[in-house]
Amino acid sequence: MSSRKKSAGITVAGVAVLASCVGLFSWWNTNLLGEAEFCEDVVNSADMDSVLRTQGRISTVWSTGSELPEVACRVERTSKFLGAEPMEFTLTTAVHKPDFQFQTHVWKDPSAMSYFSKGSAGAVSDERGWVLLPDSCRDKVGTIYPARRQLPDSDEVTVVEAVMNQGTTDRASLARTLVRAAQRIADDAGCGTGDSPEDPDLQNPSGLSTTDRDSVCQLPGFKIPQAALIKDKAMIGREQTTGSIKGTWSCGLELSGNSGAKFWFSAVSAQHVVDEKLLNDVGFKDLSGGEGKIDWTRKAVVLKCDSKNVYFSIRWNDEYYNLDPAEGASLAMLQSFVDSAGKQHQCPSVRLTY
Repeated sequence: MSSRKKSAGITVAGVAVLASCVGLFSWWNTNLLGEAEFCEDVVNSADMDSVLRTQGRISTVWSTGSELPEVACRVERTSKFLGAEPMEFTLTTAVHKPDFQFQTHVWKDPSAMSYFSKGSAGAVSDERGWVLLPDSCRDKVGTIYPARRQLPDSDEVTVVEAVMNQGTTDRASLARTLVRAAQRIADDAGCGTGDSPEDPDLQNPSGLSTTDRDSVCQLPGFKIPQAALIKDKAMIGREQTTGSIKGTWSCGLELSGNSGAKFWFSAVSAQHVVDEKLLNDVGFKDLSGGEGKIDWTRKAVVLKCDSKNVYFSIRWNDEYYNLDPAEGASLAMLQSFVDSAGKQHQCPSVRLTY
């Protein structure tokens, strides 16, 4: 064989190897010939790309469907040779009590969430988010989370929720993806509104600021009762607020000292929280005078204020509980919060008792 033919053969082989390497690189690090829809076709590749906002290939880890419209899936983004950190995202339909976002440790810090100010009810952070499905979907959309396959009970709501298992995301992208996914799920179930979803406006949390002892959480007259403070371990510290006091609002108060203790105060007039679903829960009991109801397990009060119901609650973390606060601290703190926050909603004055 002539040297010219040998050279041509080597060149063709080299091109083939190069093409193969380019093909593998593209397969590992782009969505070339990849999936166009994810999570039972309720999230498209553009939305998933905006949530998993790094380099690499997007692929389904697992996805589970059923006879009922529902979603439970996990999607990842990985790469080779690019040095990009892997990202992982889980999307589910889930059943909760209406005030879950203020009561469960899963949602950790309601004062750090960005609440939707128009359109759908929902909230997002850098790591997770949720959006409410229409009430008309109650008997049409199922859930396999938490660990059950069923429709919601009469005192529950159904949401679409997302969790970043690895990495963090852009809040606006996550909110947009959740709203669009919720619409597709509702449409599949035959309970959609028929309108195109709006990108939600987000009410982002404030930065941490020093707390005014006489106007905690920027509520005039709101003071933390002395019974709730513990010298050298849990004293007034810094606060963060989010949302609108007239809509959905929450404040997180970090206590000074090295205990890591923290309080959360929340007030909301959103219909999905304060309607009969919540009030029908067995934990809520009538307040004397008929002004509303109270649930001491939740540390929550619902009052009839002007022409609407308003929900108020307090919560603290395990670090504060471990400090063994004084007896009566929760009553005194809830009373002080309801007194001051209630004035923002033209609520009647009430006396809380166990």
